[in-house]
Amino acid sequence: MTLMTSTNIPALQAFINSMIALAVSIGLLVIFLTLYTTVLERTRDIGVLKSLGASKLLIVRALLSETALLCMLGIAAGVGLSYLFRAGFLKLFPTLSILITPGWILRAGLIALVGALLGAAYPAWLASRKDAVQALSYD
Repeated sequence: MTLMTSTNIPALQAFINSMIALAVSIGLLVIFLTLYTTVLERTRDIGVLKSLGASKLLIVRALLSETALLCMLGIAAGVGLSYLFRAGFLKLFPTLSILITPGWILRAGLIALVGALLGAAYPAWLASRKDAVQALSYD
């Protein structure tokens, strides 16, 4: 009798990779829409910054820095929740093997960070191109 592991189940790796790709795609869209909405809501703030002489680069950098900070907090929360759920599963099913390796944490964090920055890049670029007068008169 052989044990069923992720290495000997047919097509499991292809399924896992497709689920990761789907999750990253959905994450990109959610981040894009969230930041696009944020840029619309903060149009007056961007107008004030532009009227005070803020460069396009400063506005893009500010929005991408904010996105990166929020992403890092999300990564930390995700890793913490992963360990918490792992402990719960191991308590319920003591023979279950759940490995959370530093490589997976790094890979997941990198995917999240790159996805967040890619999803935020276009709305940040749009925000940097706003005209100060139009942004200040935005209702």
